[in-house]
Amino acid sequence: MKRTVVLTGKAVVNFRKVIEDMDDDEVAELVASDDLRGAQIDDDDLLDIEWIHDEVDMKVTP
Repeated sequence: MKRTVVLTGKAVVNFRKVIEDMDDDEVAELVASDDLRGAQIDDDDLLDIEWIHDEVDMKVTP
């Protein structure tokens, strides 16, 4: 019988975001806020997995 396996967990990934033509006020906002910098990153910016967290959960369904 074939089954579906779903693996879930956390990973550390590398990313790179290039933002062109930002004005000085926008740059100052990014400098001042870690949360705002993090909010700029989306799936398209992810490059590769650095490492997988020790615990990977597994669910098997029929």
